[in-house]
Amino acid sequence: MILNEDLLHFIWKFRLYHVSGLKSTSGESLDIIRPGQHNHHAGPDFSNAKIRIGGTLWAGNVEIHIRSSDWYRHQHQFDKAYDNVILHVVAYHDQEILRTDGTEITVLEIGNLIPEDIAQNYEDLMAGLNWIPCERKIKQVEEFFINTCLIRVLIERLEEKSDMIDALLIEVKGSWDDAFYISLARNFGFKTNALPFEMLARSLPQSLLARYKDRPFQIEALIFGQSGFLDTKLKDSYPQLLRKEYQFLLKKHDLKPVDKFLWKYMRLRPRNFPSVRLAQFAALIIRSNHLFSKIIHEKDIAVITAMFNKLKLNEYWNTHYRFDQECKHSAVTLGEEAINNILINTVSVFLFAFGIRTGSVIHRERALMLLEGLNPERNAIIRKFNEIGVNSSNSAISQALIQLKKSYCDQKKCLSCGIGIKFLSK
Repeated sequence: MILNEDLLHFIWKFRLYHVSGLKSTSGESLDIIRPGQHNHHAGPDFSNAKIRIGGTLWAGNVEIHIRSSDWYRHQHQFDKAYDNVILHVVAYHDQEILRTDGTEITVLEIGNLIPEDIAQNYEDLMAGLNWIPCERKIKQVEEFFINTCLIRVLIERLEEKSDMIDALLIEVKGSWDDAFYISLARNFGFKTNALPFEMLARSLPQSLLARYKDRPFQIEALIFGQSGFLDTKLKDSYPQLLRKEYQFLLKKHDLKPVDKFLWKYMRLRPRNFPSVRLAQFAALIIRSNHLFSKIIHEKDIAVITAMFNKLKLNEYWNTHYRFDQECKHSAVTLGEEAINNILINTVSVFLFAFGIRTGSVIHRERALMLLEGLNPERNAIIRKFNEIGVNSSNSAISQALIQLKKSYCDQKKCLSCGIGIKFLSK
């Protein structure tokens, strides 16, 4: 039987041991009224437990170990934080344990009280070499139950991403619009060009772009110029005019462009070239500066989605993917997959984060509604989940599955996963 402290915590928390006729190692009767609250930080494993020992009702903490002697191995005998431990729960009792004042701690040995199927199920999950620990069993779980578990995982994912926004908000002095602008720019670069896009946004504040909101050509010149794409002589008249305009704006606003060598083209489809993404980004800025202010006041999810549809680019991009390199036809509009990527990874996250920081339940719900209304992502993780019988009907589920795989399955945290708990507690 494989036993570790995580499994013992799980068994204690959910009372998955034979509870009738419990006795301490010294022969006193035990009645576990309340196992306590699981503590994931420093100190005893469970706090605020309530246990009747003999004829006395005790309230305090519970510490759990594989062996009683682990108490000394972990140096608890020198830590007064453990003096309020009322029960020491162990798999195997091999030594009497004393508090710092010399009083003995009551011990419950549960190694022989654990049902064999729980230990066996846990061993099967931990020892397997499958893609996820429960790969061969997950089809047995009802879809409704899985989706219920995934809702919690999705909220966890959005909360984690919201925490990342906090640091950016501090940097931009609490401006949600500026934080959104920088994150949106990074998203436009996707994985390959996320960094230069973010550097571009940081070098070109919204406040400056807002000064040219009625002059689209100047916005295009600023964006392409600051990205470093206008630092050499160009043949076509459109980029030549952009370069001339940017040289004037560069001096006027004392700008410092991003180094062009940071932008990557390798292994990208032409429609994903950074030059095309920059043109699309410029078109979005031209259409709507300070976009997040509009998003948080918009109640209709369809309207939010439409903000990114049918961007009007300069006609030059109808026949070009790069400056001075003509092609027959260029797919210049943002595709559905690209729009969904932005809505999933930037818009929904900022709506949720805004809801958390302002206490607005409406904005948190709006973020979830947005994800539920979008098609699921298409990537290796989602395809594999589909193969083993877990299907994604929308991006809320696909986002949750990505979080489940990376934060639980890959780390074999089955004892913290609702689906894993279901297998273990059968």
